[in-house]
Amino acid sequence: MTNKEIVLNFYRDFWNAHDVSTVAQYVHEDYIQHNPTVEQGRQGLVNFVTNIFFKREAKHDIVLALEDGDLVAVHVYVTFNDGAKAVVTDIYRLENGIIMEHWDSVQK
Repeated sequence: MTNKEIVLNFYRDFWNAHDVSTVAQYVHEDYIQHNPTVEQGRQGLVNFVTNIFFKREAKHDIVLALEDGDLVAVHVYVTFNDGAKAVVTDIYRLENGIIMEHWDSVQK
């Protein structure tokens, strides 16, 4: 499986299906988060997502996914159940098939 396929499956299983149990399959325990509003590590991601995205039943529609070696960039439209929307660019660095690092840019 390519790094891009892993990230796309991560969106399907974790972000869109809201299945927290899949996070260990995709994200390293010592995951490095470059968004200053999110705690470091896998558990920091879970805390952030369950408090914001899963409570508001966000749906992530991938517009574009690009892979360059260990980096995968994803351009995403996010729609919340309350009607709010955002455009997000996520960049992931993978190591041995697992997400190690993340950067993002968000526009409401």
